[in-house]
Amino acid sequence: MPRHAQRRVRRAPRRSAFAVAVGALGELMLTAGALVLLFVVYMLWGTGLQTAQAQDDLEDELSSRWGQLAPEAPPPDPSELADGDAYGTLRIPRFGDDWEFTVVQGVLDEDLDRGPGHYPDSADPGELGNFAIAAHRSGHLEPFADFPELLVGDVIEIEMADGVYVYELDDAPDGDSDGNRINIDDGWVVNPVPGEPLDTEPTQRRITLTTCWPRFGSSHRMYATGLLVSGPTS
Repeated sequence: MPRHAQRRVRRAPRRSAFAVAVGALGELMLTAGALVLLFVVYMLWGTGLQTAQAQDDLEDELSSRWGQLAPEAPPPDPSELADGDAYGTLRIPRFGDDWEFTVVQGVLDEDLDRGPGHYPDSADPGELGNFAIAAHRSGHLEPFADFPELLVGDVIEIEMADGVYVYELDDAPDGDSDGNRINIDDGWVVNPVPGEPLDTEPTQRRITLTTCWPRFGSSHRMYATGLLVSGPTS
């Protein structure tokens, strides 16, 4: 067979170490990107499904407890609730006419993953002192996603067994994405008298809302606070 007719075997050129490293890095970046995307999907939708189910359970718990009250019977004492129990119903018209969440007693991670949480050591609605609530801004149905949009004069409603308590904000972010930002350890905002020592005797019936800053992080906190303007005991 003539030599020019012989089958020639072509060998692929050898890849340099640099090309191999670049290829491996590219594959790692694609894998990391896919993992990040899956994490985002879980945070936005996966945790939301869990919280939605928890909210249904809390609403049923609240309806059952309040429905068992005899006519003219005194309302149950919220301070006797255990962490994780359904506490009351929170409405913030600034976030939408249909915005409503059942509040849970407690502000540990497992509590806030179920919905807005009442600081157990803070006052109950209508009491002298500071009624304080915390909630997530991202994931878990992101109750406080629009927290920076709160304005002075906005109304906050909390429904309890004995009626609805209405508070009006006198300090809020006022549309500023960095408004009312504080350090993560600034616990003074939930003191009985915000900004004063814990043993200061309160003379007002206040509300304080807290959440994370930035929205997709937790390096700081944001807050809004206001005064009771109406309620069953006001």
